[in-house]
Amino acid sequence: MIDEKDIAEFFKLFSNDGRLKIISSLATDNLTVNEIVERTKLSQSLVSQQLKLLKNARILTNEKIGKTVTYSIYDRHILHLLKDVAEHLDEQEGGNHES
Repeated sequence: MIDEKDIAEFFKLFSNDGRLKIISSLATDNLTVNEIVERTKLSQSLVSQQLKLLKNARILTNEKIGKTVTYSIYDRHILHLLKDVAEHLDEQEGGNHES
C-alpha cells in the first residue's frame, strides 16, 4: 500500500528544475540525450544523471535502436499532475486566494 512517505519521495523527484525541464522537453516529443541537452541548455552529464533517476522512478522510459537511445514519458499522468500544479500556482499568483 502506498503511504505518505512514498508519495513524499515521489514528489521529491519534481523538486529539481533540471528534472522538470527534461520532463517538459519530452512532453511533446521523444528525444535523444543530445536533443534534450539542446532544448534544456543543461550539461550532457547532468542530463544523463537526471535521465537515469527519472527512468528508475518510471517517470521516463527509453528505446534503443542501434546506437540511438530515445527517451519518452513513461506515463502521461505525470504531465497532468504538473499541469495541475502549474494551474494551482498561477491561481495563487493571480490573487485568487484568501489570506
